[in-house]
Amino acid sequence: MRHVSEGLHGRDKLKLFLKDKIKDLETERRHLVGVFGKTGAGKSSLINAIINKEGLLPSGSVSACTSVMIKVEATNGSKYEAHIEFITKEDWENEVQSLKQALEYHEDDDDDDGGGNDDCLDPDGKLSALYGEEWKERSTHSLMDNKYFRDIPEFRKPKIKKLKSDSAEGLSEKFVRYTRSESNETEEVKRWYWPLVKCVTVKVPDNDFLDHVTLVDLPGNGDSNRSRDQMWTEFIASCSTVWIVTEMTRAASEREACDILEDASSLLGNGGECQQIHFICTKSDHEKPDDIKKTKNAVMKEFKKRKMITNHFSEDCFQVFTVSSKEFLKGENVNPDVNEILKLKEILKNLNDAHSETLNYVSGAYGILSLIQGARSGELL
Repeated sequence: MRHVSEGLHGRDKLKLFLKDKIKDLETERRHLVGVFGKTGAGKSSLINAIINKEGLLPSGSVSACTSVMIKVEATNGSKYEAHIEFITKEDWENEVQSLKQALEYHEDDDDDDGGGNDDCLDPDGKLSALYGEEWKERSTHSLMDNKYFRDIPEFRKPKIKKLKSDSAEGLSEKFVRYTRSESNETEEVKRWYWPLVKCVTVKVPDNDFLDHVTLVDLPGNGDSNRSRDQMWTEFIASCSTVWIVTEMTRAASEREACDILEDASSLLGNGGECQQIHFICTKSDHEKPDDIKKTKNAVMKEFKKRKMITNHFSEDCFQVFTVSSKEFLKGENVNPDVNEILKLKEILKNLNDAHSETLNYVSGAYGILSLIQGARSGELL
């Protein structure tokens, strides 16, 4: 009886492990695809094309900077949703103080441009997005007055702000002020709330390859805000696939996106989960197959030069794709050898299916073990 008891105890442990694994697969574990690229490279347009929703993520302006991390995944519901997570008020107060100090320093340094032209990188632009010109005349403490956050009570609590719409375009109009500094709306937006946002999760209905896969639009190399930077680092380390996005005409000479990847390569390859790196050349409209081939070869040559990356990843992990989001969404002249968006969608589908197969396998093992344990219990009786 002692051996039988020990056997049942072992099966109970295995059954509990499988049950926990099923719960983990069903709720938490998702394949993360990190999308890198500089402003204007076409990241938002690419994601719109991948999910076949042209108006979902705002795009189309080089001067507009996607300023926060945006996650895109499927929902079982019928509406488009945006779940907005804010930083804490204490974190924002510390950041305002740091931004003001940075501006004071730059005033004394004529050789520095203050962080670039993008509002998401420029301390002046970041403060002006929320406060207009008022921040210049007020103390950091007074800028924490609740009147500035009247329209976003979720920031004061804090809690997740949820937006919903029947259409992709409708949702985009609602959440654009939480993600970037430019809108396609005709009316003037008085306050942009993206400086307060930690992350936005966009949920898309009727999508069969993002059930277990999340596309993550990553804005640049980390963040000056501590909580956002921690989230950025955690996501980088958890990405199973990385997409480096750059314009076709600049692909071979692109530095910024590769520099970002190089900085993050230790997180990705050293104990991280990344298995694939895809270099995606956008705006391949009207490119000839011979030119496409030359560009791909040039990108591969550049990749091999990046020792900090190749030390962590083999050449087999690296692939180059060319796409035209504009042509794909229009359905015009979509040559699969030149416009490879369908290949990228197939990669996402394979990631999604692999997760489903693992879940089915573990669920099946749990069911078989339950049957065996039930049968053994019956024999003992």
